[in-house]
Amino acid sequence: MNNYVAPKFNLEAFNCPFCNTYAYMAWNSGSEWDFSNYREAKCYKCKKKSLWRKEMHVDPLVGAVGFMIYPDTGNAPFPVEDMPEDVKADYMEAASIFSKSHRGGAALLRLALQKLLKHLGKEGKNINDDIRALAGDGSLPAKVIQVADTLRITGNNAVHPGTMSDEDFDDVAEKMFDLINFIVRKAITEPKELDELYLKTPESARKSAEMQDEKNRDKSENRNVVKD
Repeated sequence: MNNYVAPKFNLEAFNCPFCNTYAYMAWNSGSEWDFSNYREAKCYKCKKKSLWRKEMHVDPLVGAVGFMIYPDTGNAPFPVEDMPEDVKADYMEAASIFSKSHRGGAALLRLALQKLLKHLGKEGKNINDDIRALAGDGSLPAKVIQVADTLRITGNNAVHPGTMSDEDFDDVAEKMFDLINFIVRKAITEPKELDELYLKTPESARKSAEMQDEKNRDKSENRNVVKD
């Protein structure tokens, strides 16, 4: 989906939870921190510091283990700019609890998807019906429909566990934030950018092309009526 690198304890560089820039992180060190359960990571881009709590155990494969406690956004990427506000609210709440409960976060992202589908012109009552309607009217590419179904199925498993193995669920759930952002980019941001480019062309040429397209549609509809 993108090159986002999630924040991770003791990782040299990742996407900053404050400015979202992929940047080098300066982890504090020295005798005063050696006996502390906490560490700070300072972003070289925005200069802000995240606070992390060290776990008592050590993973034999990765070494010291810890989790970010401030800011309380977990390891999720930032929501994209064009995400509707009510969708973003659920997205950020899911991010704040995801490290503590993958199922809780996935359930909230399922709710975010339901609200997003309403912004895309559907009823927002039944997720599967709305996705099938989007697939039927051809308003979105097939790949976006697949992404929406991935979110729907994973979110359903969060509230009705048993249809996916725990390992598969965790793997997919971690990507649900990327998937929500992907849908917003494809369904909202890219069409808006194309509309903005189109409106920069001369108005007379646009209207001429639109009138010709309308005439062609009328001819096509008339031919279909005659055949029927």
